[in-house]
Amino acid sequence: MPRVAAKKSGKVAKKTAKAKVRVKTRSKVKPSKGIVAPVSVAGSPTQFRVRVRMYRQGLGDCFLLTFPREGNHPFHMLIDCGALGRDKQFMTSIVEHIRDTVRAENGGGKAKLDLVVATHEHKDHLSGFNQARDVFNNDFDIGGVWLGWTENLNKPEIRAIKQARKKAIAKLQAALKSPLAAAPALQGVAQVLGFSEDEDSTGAGRIAEALEYLKLRGKAAENIEYLKPGCDPLELDGVKGVRVYVLGPPEDPILLKTSQATAEMKSQDLIYHLAAIGDAGMDALGAAVATLTGATAGDGERYFPFSDEHRIPRSSPNQFGQPGPSPYFAIIEDFVSKTYDDPNQSWRQIEDDWVAAFGELALDLDNDTNNTSLVLAFEFVKKGEVLLFVGDAQVGNWQSWERVRFDVPGRAKPMPALELLGRTVFYKVGHHCSHNATLKKGGLELMNRDDLVAFIPLDEATAKNQGTKGWEMPAPALLKALKEKTAERVVISDVNERLSDKANKAGIRATDTYIDYFLE
Repeated sequence: MPRVAAKKSGKVAKKTAKAKVRVKTRSKVKPSKGIVAPVSVAGSPTQFRVRVRMYRQGLGDCFLLTFPREGNHPFHMLIDCGALGRDKQFMTSIVEHIRDTVRAENGGGKAKLDLVVATHEHKDHLSGFNQARDVFNNDFDIGGVWLGWTENLNKPEIRAIKQARKKAIAKLQAALKSPLAAAPALQGVAQVLGFSEDEDSTGAGRIAEALEYLKLRGKAAENIEYLKPGCDPLELDGVKGVRVYVLGPPEDPILLKTSQATAEMKSQDLIYHLAAIGDAGMDALGAAVATLTGATAGDGERYFPFSDEHRIPRSSPNQFGQPGPSPYFAIIEDFVSKTYDDPNQSWRQIEDDWVAAFGELALDLDNDTNNTSLVLAFEFVKKGEVLLFVGDAQVGNWQSWERVRFDVPGRAKPMPALELLGRTVFYKVGHHCSHNATLKKGGLELMNRDDLVAFIPLDEATAKNQGTKGWEMPAPALLKALKEKTAERVVISDVNERLSDKANKAGIRATDTYIDYFLE
């Protein structure tokens, strides 16, 4: 049987029994000083089955879903709240607007978020829970929290994953503080690492702290769920005719580690992620950094390519302990000067090639975390439409859905998860429309509704400033495919983007602060 999320007590339900289903568009609640956008766009429908609000806070996800309920206030669900390159003041103003919207539609008082969903542990999805912590603490009631099963630290396998992640971050931080920091292979590592470890200038703490905060709020509400793919369909308290299905993150450890893997790569077990580099590989990288800083005492010595007795230093102390030329190096000095020291033969040198492993480790850390994204599909039972929210799920997460089945009330056989894609009318595009976060076969190709809409949370200027070459977001090929699939009903949150004529005709409404999609 379906589980019910964020259930109200009988006392609260009785108190609000006379509330209308229609969502209010005006309120006496004063708007936030930082944002002048109304809580509802003029001309928006006053009756709908769901409103999906995508905030335009930058390169990151922040979605407020509103479901009307009979005899009660609307059901409000917040999916993620974060951004790259936004400071505390800016993100606080966004959260204040969310508060004002919920208050207005609930008739004042504390803003009640019936559910908060955190898809995965990245800054561009969770930073707001740190930056606007005072507002969340003082102005919001939270009825429940949903997280992926990969965040349940009570499970030993999850603790092992988190420890590997923590270890990888430590190695990368050490490299960035060493003489290696200027190496070309490490350029961009700091930006990638920033998804997990925030700089103080944004007013945010570590993203792990944001996740821990949400866990505490969920526990305080006595309603925290660690969701697994294929679990029984979930229901939203008081919202009739809506089921929520969990598609990811995958439980298969191989798919959990797969960001870009062809069939050939799988068959040859060529998947270069944290699992492949392993503890020994990360220890070796750490020891290599230690050699540059002189901190090679202890067991770091065992990671050198040659033991101490086989190394030939250019200089060595004489019998009196004074530095001088090494007599052993004198034997090979002529050879070294004609080869290794010859500027024209510098291409032969390989001693810095291992540094590239740090860049690969950083990207693997990023991709692996994306693949832990909680993926939710909201089904409107009567007409069959589906809203698909994939977080930043990458290839392995998508591929895992082929194996997922759901026991659905009234159906004799389990329902394949891919059936939901065929009925999708709203797709929250994964990872800001990057090239490897929307699967083609078994993904977008299955979304064949003629009323499909795609929302892309993206600030292109921020994306272009990441790393040394910038990030190509949106990926041209994917954006083209999305436009073809949706008949130009693709909406980008970037404030410089305006709605297409077809998006306007589809009933999508926009301000400079947010964009609304309505399923009427």
